[in-house]
Amino acid sequence: MAVQNRISVSFPDQEFDVLERLSAQTQKSKAELIRTIVTEFLRENPNRFRLPTSLGITREKNLVLPE
Repeated sequence: MAVQNRISVSFPDQEFDVLERLSAQTQKSKAELIRTIVTEFLRENPNRFRLPTSLGITREKNLVLPE
């Protein structure tokens, strides 16, 4: 069976070691931790990856995240 929505992420050894320790401590997979980190970052920083426009709109929430 093919896996959909798959992505490959690379980390330097030092950061991977931190992720490994966090995974062991929380009893969560590294993939689940990365999903949580990305989701929380996007929720707290809705304008982080938006290009500046002449309209000057500032978003209060990220439109790509579910409610």
